[in-house]
Amino acid sequence: MVGYSEKHQNIGNFRMDRIYQQPTILDEPAAPAPTDFNINDYIKTSFRMYNSKRQKVELICDNSTMDAILDRFGMDVEIHENDSASFRVVVDVAVSHVFYAWVFGFGGRVKIKAPDDVSAAYGKMVRDAVQALDSEI
Repeated sequence: MVGYSEKHQNIGNFRMDRIYQQPTILDEPAAPAPTDFNINDYIKTSFRMYNSKRQKVELICDNSTMDAILDRFGMDVEIHENDSASFRVVVDVAVSHVFYAWVFGFGGRVKIKAPDDVSAAYGKMVRDAVQALDSEI
């Protein structure tokens, strides 16, 4: 469920299975929705329930991933030719470990090109995961 979080003073996600008390139904909204809030954009940019800073991210995608990209980001996603085997997309995403896991799930067929800080954070997460495999836990 998407709603306003008094705790965070922002729009947030709420798991229905974790709501223990029946919510009070109000005749009027408890807080005004932000003027630039669009529920469709919010849903397209979120990965699972994680709400984090949204950024424009450029991805290099193998042509075999086209259907998955369109399913995830919609038919109006900004697509550019990259080479004969791949394409580029610029998407707004809530950058988090869940987004990185989504990219990782493509097994190298989707790469983060920009911005540099997002690409670097993803690379660090992957290196840390490999290091964890090599160390004794």
